[in-house]
Amino acid sequence: MKNYSILILSIVFLFGSCKDIQEKAIEKTGNTVIEKTMKHIGGATDNIERVNKNDAQVSIEYDGKKLFVGDQFNTIVNVSKQMILFSIDSQKDDAKINITFSGLKDMLESKPIIGIHEIGKSNPKELNGTTINILLAKENDFAYTLFQGEGSIISFSQETVLIKFSGKAGSFTQANQPENWRNISGEIKIKYPITNLIQVDKKHLYY
Repeated sequence: MKNYSILILSIVFLFGSCKDIQEKAIEKTGNTVIEKTMKHIGGATDNIERVNKNDAQVSIEYDGKKLFVGDQFNTIVNVSKQMILFSIDSQKDDAKINITFSGLKDMLESKPIIGIHEIGKSNPKELNGTTINILLAKENDFAYTLFQGEGSIISFSQETVLIKFSGKAGSFTQANQPENWRNISGEIKIKYPITNLIQVDKKHLYY
C-alpha cells in the first residue's frame, strides 16, 4: 500500500487530483513546449539549435492499441546522482509522458540503466538498485501508469536517448485491481534532448 500511496501522490503532483485530470486535459496553457524549454536553458545559440532539433519518436502499445498516434513530442531530461526524469510533452500540449528512474548512489554506474516496478516494493534496494515509474496521459482520452514491469535506458548521449519498457499498466484508480491491468510495451527514441545535469558529470552519464 505504501508503494501505491507514493504512486498516487506522484500522479497528483504531475497531473493534478483525480477530479482535476479531466479539467487539466481540456485546459489550454497557451505555452508551447519550445517556449517552456527556453525558460530552462536560456538563449545561447547552441541551445536554440538543440531546441530546434529536439524530437521524440514514440511507439507505445497498451492492450493492443497504439497510443499517441500522430503526436509530436519534445523532451527535457533532469539528471541527478540518484534520479533521471524524462519529461516528454507533445508539441500541442495535449499529451504527456513522464518516465522516472530512481536508484541508489551508484545508479549511474550501471550501464544500461535498468529500472523495475514491482507490486509492494518502492525501495531501490529491493528492486535491483533502481526503480522505474511511468505516467502516460492524453487529454480527453486516457491517463495510465505502470504497475508492474521493467524499463531500460538502452543508450544515452547528447544526441540520442533510447528507452524501452514493458509490463502491466492501467488507470491509477486500478492500483489494487490487478485483474484490470493490461499489457503495455513501448520504445521511445529521443533526439537532441534538453538535458539538465544536477551535480552530475556527463562523462559518468553518457554511454
